[in-house]
Amino acid sequence: MKRSAHVIGGGIAGLATAVALSRSGWTVRVFERATTLRATGGGIGITPNGMRALDALGLGDDVRARAVVQGEGGVRVPSGRWLARSELGFVERRYGDAIRALHRFDLLSAIAGALPPGALRFGTSAEVVSFGTATAPAVIRAGDSELEADVVVAADGIHSATRHRMHPRHPGLRSTGAVSWRCVVPSDGLSPVAAETWGRGLRLSILPLPRRRVHFSALARLTARGRAGHSGGPAPLFGHWHDPIPALLDRAREHELFFDRIEELVRPLGTFVAGRVALVGDAAHAMTPNVGSANLALEDAVELGSALSGARTTPDAALAAYDIARRPRTARLATMSRWMGRVAELSPLPAVAARNAGVWLGGFLPESVSRGSMDAMVSWTPPH
Repeated sequence: MKRSAHVIGGGIAGLATAVALSRSGWTVRVFERATTLRATGGGIGITPNGMRALDALGLGDDVRARAVVQGEGGVRVPSGRWLARSELGFVERRYGDAIRALHRFDLLSAIAGALPPGALRFGTSAEVVSFGTATAPAVIRAGDSELEADVVVAADGIHSATRHRMHPRHPGLRSTGAVSWRCVVPSDGLSPVAAETWGRGLRLSILPLPRRRVHFSALARLTARGRAGHSGGPAPLFGHWHDPIPALLDRAREHELFFDRIEELVRPLGTFVAGRVALVGDAAHAMTPNVGSANLALEDAVELGSALSGARTTPDAALAAYDIARRPRTARLATMSRWMGRVAELSPLPAVAARNAGVWLGGFLPESVSRGSMDAMVSWTPPH
């Protein structure tokens, strides 16, 4: 008899985990409260660790066909001067794959397309009723029905209700004091280059996408300047920066501009599992957007699918193995992401000057000096 898994949430983490379990012989159902695939946030960068996860899911070639390779990158100041600029071919030489970019909807479509027919159920909210035990299944309520499952995967996002039920005494999320605006716009007539531009408490990233489109993400610290610009969107804060930033902002339709308050978990969770329920993605390790959280969600999917793939492995033992594998890595990267954001978003003039000088001088250092942080982010490989 096939084992059953119910997945709460149809984002990247939930869909990828469903694919991983389906490929391991599980009967999977995904419950997504939205009525269609959601792709808030626009573009997404897939680093080599994410590509390895997609390869393990059998989706690597499909995603490569939908994406473009990022050939260069760097850091600029609002005037346009480069603090650091590098050719990114070394990424593929060192890690076995390039950094690729595509629209988030294209990634979701590729993953959803690998699910068995009927596995994905839109317009259906679900919640955990019982976490289950070593000898009893978990139970969810989906719509008006209560359904048992050998395993439940909670991929219900940064504001996860499942996480709150699993950890009622955990302090939960905290504001980082920053907000962001993200959008995908046409790149016709422009020559966008993948880069981040750092100002005082402000930064804007540009990510070229396939089909003559480009993604931008504008982030502002909620200082007095940041609050003043919030009501009018990103243009008052970033509209005077170097080209092509003014044109990108001008092309952003208000209804397509995704606004978000940046939050993170106050501290890492003590466990990602309870009974027969496992957290994945932002539900498990919500963090600031500096180390590729979507890539970590893909890793979660592969690790959980691998742990549950053994025919003789009991669900509780498999979930315990997943928990041990994922918590240390995600906790380290959450800390790294927090500090990376604090450096990039410095506001006092002396600190900004010191930061910029450090980045500029760093451009003259050997590649080996800057490898440590990238190794920590992208050196993950799927379990055998």
